[in-house]
Amino acid sequence: MSCRTLGCLFFKASDRSFWQFLSYVRARTVPRTPWLSDNLQPTAQDFAAEYPVHTPEAAALANPPGDRIQAVWIGHATLLVQMDGLTFLTDPIFSERCSPISFMGPRRVVPPAMQPLDASFPHIDFIVLSHNHYDHLDRPSVLRLRDKFGDKLRWYVPLRLGKWFAAAGITNVVEMDWWDEVQHPGSSVTITMTPAQHWSVRVSTPLYSDKRRTLWGGYAIRGRSGSFWFAGDTGYCPVFKEIGSRLGPFDLSAIPIGAYEPRWFMKPQHCSPEEAVTIHKEVKSKRSIGIHCATFYLADDSMDAPYMELQEAAESQGLSTGEFAVPQHGVLLRTGEKVPDDLLLGTNRQKSGEGKWSVVTRLQKSV
Repeated sequence: MSCRTLGCLFFKASDRSFWQFLSYVRARTVPRTPWLSDNLQPTAQDFAAEYPVHTPEAAALANPPGDRIQAVWIGHATLLVQMDGLTFLTDPIFSERCSPISFMGPRRVVPPAMQPLDASFPHIDFIVLSHNHYDHLDRPSVLRLRDKFGDKLRWYVPLRLGKWFAAAGITNVVEMDWWDEVQHPGSSVTITMTPAQHWSVRVSTPLYSDKRRTLWGGYAIRGRSGSFWFAGDTGYCPVFKEIGSRLGPFDLSAIPIGAYEPRWFMKPQHCSPEEAVTIHKEVKSKRSIGIHCATFYLADDSMDAPYMELQEAAESQGLSTGEFAVPQHGVLLRTGEKVPDDLLLGTNRQKSGEGKWSVVTRLQKSV
């Protein structure tokens, strides 16, 4: 793995420079698409039809099966997972925007399937946090969870992120390095932090930047009822074969598939749907959920391109139907049970070369 430490910094050989970032911003123009002249402007009704949000059954959440894994994709990289009598979240973000400023920044297109204040929201035992980017570490969501569950809620976070949580009044925090393994107290569940190819930053100004001062990664959570892998945020790299060899196979995985365009800029940090399928195979996942998509506009790929291209990549690489797909928000998944096709994103619409909700729409809309 190409991440190394230098003093108090973590870095990888594929880091993009500030000048490359400026080139990326300057190059972001409205793409030429066959339907551009149609001035497509999806309405709220269009989005509601394409992205129905389901409410998980309260009784099912209160009484999860003891012999398998149960999961709900809430949106973006946030999942609620239940196994071995425990319930945990990944990268919780419930806010309207993923930004340091509440009135600016990427706005949520699809609402979260659940909120901590919902009556049916179950007790959370722990949370795994992949890194500190605003679409993964959301302060308002963290504070809501802190206020609801108190000090009993345990947070597993990357190295050097504990200070941020302490400032938020949270001390039940376990910092982890790659390949660190801990057993969650009072359970048979083990949590292993796995490597990822990404980066971190929370503050970036001309006078100060905390870029790469905290680590990033994914998590393997294993217990009697099965094994779950959360990839976090990552580009493709050779480490996934090692993860599969050391910790696989996995009964269920959550792998990012969105925010991958343009490739010249995004490739080191965000895998494409095709690369995500390769990751699925290399970590020896029996079944995977595509995440990091269909929630926020974060890059130049369209809102629907990730899961439409995932379908094509899964088929071309010989995966069985539903082996790696994106469920509609809020659909309850259980290992060993097939999700009906009509509850998967994109299966009810004909595939097309261009995504339906492209960057054009995002540029035409005010933030």
